[in-house]
Amino acid sequence: MNIRNKIHLFLTVSVLLISLAINTSIYFLFYTLTTNDKLNHVRLQAEHIAGALKPVTNDMNITEILNSRLPLNGMIRVVNEDSHSIMTITKESEFTEFKPTFKNSQTAELKSVNGIQYAVSSFPIIWHDGNIMMLEVTASMASAYESLKILKLVLTFASLIVLIPSFLAGRMLGNIILKPINSMIETMEEIQRKSIFKKLELKTQSKDELYKLGSTFNKMMDILAKNFEKQQQFVSDASHELKTPLTVIESNASMLKRWGMKDQALLEESVEAIYSEAVRMHEMTKQMLMLANHDAEWNLDIKKVDFVSLSKETSKLMKNAYGQHISVHTLYDRVIANADKQKMKQLLFILLDNALKYSMSPIELYVGYEKDHVFFTVKDHGIGIPKEDIAHIFDRFYRVDKARNRETGGIGLGLSIAKQIVDSHGGNINVVSKEGEGTSFTVTLPNN
Repeated sequence: MNIRNKIHLFLTVSVLLISLAINTSIYFLFYTLTTNDKLNHVRLQAEHIAGALKPVTNDMNITEILNSRLPLNGMIRVVNEDSHSIMTITKESEFTEFKPTFKNSQTAELKSVNGIQYAVSSFPIIWHDGNIMMLEVTASMASAYESLKILKLVLTFASLIVLIPSFLAGRMLGNIILKPINSMIETMEEIQRKSIFKKLELKTQSKDELYKLGSTFNKMMDILAKNFEKQQQFVSDASHELKTPLTVIESNASMLKRWGMKDQALLEESVEAIYSEAVRMHEMTKQMLMLANHDAEWNLDIKKVDFVSLSKETSKLMKNAYGQHISVHTLYDRVIANADKQKMKQLLFILLDNALKYSMSPIELYVGYEKDHVFFTVKDHGIGIPKEDIAHIFDRFYRVDKARNRETGGIGLGLSIAKQIVDSHGGNINVVSKEGEGTSFTVTLPNN
């Protein structure tokens, strides 16, 4: 059963049950009121008749009084202490089946004869001869119950009539609820069929859950489309970057196949070229796989890291590798922050390597505290970065000068990795650069 039918069924059954419960309560309330009213009426009538009989001294006058007070479709009789009727006034033959029972107290109750309800009131009186008798007044409930039957029919008909608007309301409610859901299903099927990213058309802005559902779906589509574009761009860039080393390897392998075995110089040159490009491809692949991982998949090993010690250690390694001077400046013996030491070391390697490649002057590394953050700055006095390129330097495969980066071995992934390392630690990385004067990269990390 689909949701639409479930809504129809649930709403219709719920309204029916509520209507039945209300109408049943109304019926029994009127039934109780009618019955009690009739019993009270018969009780009062018995009291009035008993009062009228007090001054009477003979049976003739008593008969006249009882006849004048006889209820419609009812009976009046006088019963002695032996439960025998000494006087019965009635026009209905069925009352002969009422067996008299003497009661010495005033009562009012319902009795049933042949499926017909009667209100019966008993009232003790002193007869004109001094004996105690019981005056019994009986009235039919038929007229009252006829009204209750009409009420029952009206309430039953009303319960059935309520089903029509409840069914229509259920249908309308189902359409309102399911419209955005059906639209979403159609959109998803179209996305699946055409392999496109399509958003829902939200014509009205409301604050209900259905609008939020559609809005959330559209936001999800935006994220998926954006990620898909990034993936496509990444694949395109990776293919473009791998094309050159593969071409070099293929061309050198072809030369080796043709003449390499006979020409020792060509053999050495080709092997060296193939080896160099293979190493570059290996490094590029490793960096691309690293960038492909989400921040949450980096499995950071967070510990307290002394950035003064780490900066000096990393600077020494880079100085020995490049032969350029790197100076560490700090006002503190220790600068502590919670971070992954290996990732921070990799970050320093990337920033220092970037500075050393494009500057022949000494590199400066500053470490310290700034308010509630730890910072370190890598500053060089090299060629700098053009103003129009600064906004793109953290993009994957972006190179300010492709020819220059090719010579220095850069593939445009180092700063992208650096940015992702900083982001995974909840920090920020900023760059200040001017052409011909140098570049400064500053990383700030939370001190907690």
